[in-house]
Amino acid sequence: MKLDSQTDQATLEHMHARLTLAEFLSKTPLNLHMLARYATLFILFPSMVLGFRIGLWVMLTFCVGMLVTLLSNQDEWAYAAVKIWLLVGVVVFVGMIFSTLFAAARRLRESRSPRQAERPIVASSSSTPCGSLPMPWRKEQDGYAAQVPLCAAQPGIYALLIELHGCGHGHLVAEGRRGLCCPRCSGKAGNLQLMALMKLEAGEHRLRWRFVGKDSPCPSGTVELVCRPI
Repeated sequence: MKLDSQTDQATLEHMHARLTLAEFLSKTPLNLHMLARYATLFILFPSMVLGFRIGLWVMLTFCVGMLVTLLSNQDEWAYAAVKIWLLVGVVVFVGMIFSTLFAAARRLRESRSPRQAERPIVASSSSTPCGSLPMPWRKEQDGYAAQVPLCAAQPGIYALLIELHGCGHGHLVAEGRRGLCCPRCSGKAGNLQLMALMKLEAGEHRLRWRFVGKDSPCPSGTVELVCRPI
């Protein structure tokens, strides 16, 4: 759907709710593809819950123990060990499902909660109109950071379109997930375009963004406030 300055809040609210729910479903075991990956990984290789390196060493140790047991003609011990291994895998699998669901539900609540303003609106404040906004970048140890000032006269959803050019292979991330939904992000040949829907409380905000990428140049481009509460 194309957004513009006349897009009403009811449409944006519906879009924000639908997209945050889609993100929740895609990043949990409720997504069948993810469920299959989780089942394969944690039931057959439960030690991977400890991390790749430690899990790999635990799995190799188990395999060596199984090999020694079989060569010693201790088939009953080997059979029992396999059952225990799979049982542990099932327990780990169920635990990871609930852990992932709880974490995703927490992210969903955070995304649907309005972002608090840094300062309340004062008499000298003027509501930010639709159009271009400043986004100056500064160098940091592991990338670049920028702040976008925005004065929200009314609470609601604000849509930002960020376009960066000649930025290499880095990625753009917002500081904090509260109120944030990014329905569209695309990049090609060192360029990046991101549409962000942000649920904001009334007040003065400084929307912080970071660009992280190994050996990436300082990004340049534009940020536009596409629509806001009317």
